[in-house]
Amino acid sequence: MKQVFYIIVASLVIGLPIEHATGITTYGGNGLVRVQSANNVYRGALWGTINMDYTQSSGSYTFRDGTGAINVLYGVRHYFEIGLSQTLYQDRAFGALGPAIGPLRVSLKGALPTSAPSSLNLGAQILFSIPIGKASNVEWESYTAPSTSVGGMIILSYDSNPIDLNRSRRLHINAGFIYHNDKNAYVDAEDPNSSLNTINTSQAIFGAGLQVPLRENIHFLTELTGEYFIDINPYTLIAREGSKISPYIRLTPGLRYQLGQFYIMYGLELRAFSSGQFTEYDNQSVYPRWRAIINLKYRIFEGVPPTYRRGRSMRISGRSSYQYDRDDDMDREEGIEEIRQDRIKAQRELEEMKESMEEDPGASR
Repeated sequence: MKQVFYIIVASLVIGLPIEHATGITTYGGNGLVRVQSANNVYRGALWGTINMDYTQSSGSYTFRDGTGAINVLYGVRHYFEIGLSQTLYQDRAFGALGPAIGPLRVSLKGALPTSAPSSLNLGAQILFSIPIGKASNVEWESYTAPSTSVGGMIILSYDSNPIDLNRSRRLHINAGFIYHNDKNAYVDAEDPNSSLNTINTSQAIFGAGLQVPLRENIHFLTELTGEYFIDINPYTLIAREGSKISPYIRLTPGLRYQLGQFYIMYGLELRAFSSGQFTEYDNQSVYPRWRAIINLKYRIFEGVPPTYRRGRSMRISGRSSYQYDRDDDMDREEGIEEIRQDRIKAQRELEEMKESMEEDPGASR
């Protein structure tokens, strides 16, 4: 009984920091598949992922759509991160154009600073989509304009265990807006040198994601995400050939495995509601019924956790309450030395506690 008590006390005193990067989303920030988390990666942390997905049709003809992207995510400060996502392979499912390089997505995400682990966190994100290759306005994909797009998102995250995020049940809620500067992005088929002057496309985006630990290295996740066209350029593929323009709403359950510094996340995206049809292409639906997703993530640099997630800040005081403090700019060597001194002090306190309990056996009952 006393040994169990010592183990519990020692674990609270040491307070090992927990990395809270979950995955790099399609938009380039820390989160699940598409849903963003208000928690950013640690300062100096560098992550890389390969995101892939695939779907195909059933019917008179088989149409296939695959996407491959590489992503990097870097923690500039404890409450600010930068993410880059470059689509290197994008099928164009219909027609005979073949695969091409897609856009570069840039994510700038910040979170509201807190002085201690908080169950509720608020963040905001600025998004850019920059055309790099020829893949834009692609069938069976979220709309990407052939010109630069910009957007923003508000992010709310709730954690049942803010001290140990790896054991926390997590809920993320996102709401945002994307403005596509595609007013003059399309040309007249009969006169390729003249652009078609119309309206810019704009979209509302939203999502909710849930993450639940099953084991220490296995997490279940599911998310509901959607896109709704507020305005749409009439020369986009969806507006030109679709029988109707419906919201793109998806349910994506999945699992995430951790293998050391490697993380594997896979899921199955299911279209929640029916959509319009491309009458020119065997009446195929505007959005696919399903999509298989796999993300491979690797932690390149661990980064420096905030002060309140280091061992020195999760010590027990004489009143048995947690003492939190912050000093984001503290020298790392000084922090390590302070952690060492605190552990020595904690060890002495445990020895004194052990001696007092042995002198008074009734105290351990």
